[in-house]
Amino acid sequence: MTKDEVGFWLEVGKVAASIATPIVVAIIGILLLRRIESVKATVAKQSEFHRKWADQFFECGQEFMQAIERDLALLTTLAGLKNPNDAFGVALKEEISQLTTTLSELELRIRRSVVFAPFTGSAVTKASSECIALLRNLLAAMKGNVDEIIEKMNEFNVASRKAHAEMLGLHAAEQYVPRDAPKTRRLG
Repeated sequence: MTKDEVGFWLEVGKVAASIATPIVVAIIGILLLRRIESVKATVAKQSEFHRKWADQFFECGQEFMQAIERDLALLTTLAGLKNPNDAFGVALKEEISQLTTTLSELELRIRRSVVFAPFTGSAVTKASSECIALLRNLLAAMKGNVDEIIEKMNEFNVASRKAHAEMLGLHAAEQYVPRDAPKTRRLG
């Protein structure tokens, strides 16, 4: 091959490469874009799933706290009655009985929900069980330390916040630092 022929074929190669390069880049770009969109769709579906579970967990935790607050209010009122066996006292006892069932149901829902918080979920379950145990003891004796239950409720709230953040793939921000506790309140 002569020098002119080599030069000719070299020029043809340069032209072919300059034409092929944008086409190859475009094809690779389209394939990458499709893959990225597929990954984004998968992540969005997973994120939506975890968000829904986290929302359900949050709602359940709120219901749990409201039921405990209601139960404490009823127990406090019942303990202050002169005659807890009058019509009003019996009505309070019936509502407390219904709340006991509600709290057990909510505790089961919480235990089921924290499966998506494997690192922090056990603290939520432990705190909810302890809240219920303290309430049952208070109900059985009709006297006890209400502040102890409130402190367990605070532990439940802190643990729930961390579990909720874990479910969403977030980091629970700052640590809970309790304020100065009020004087201990006792029932009975």
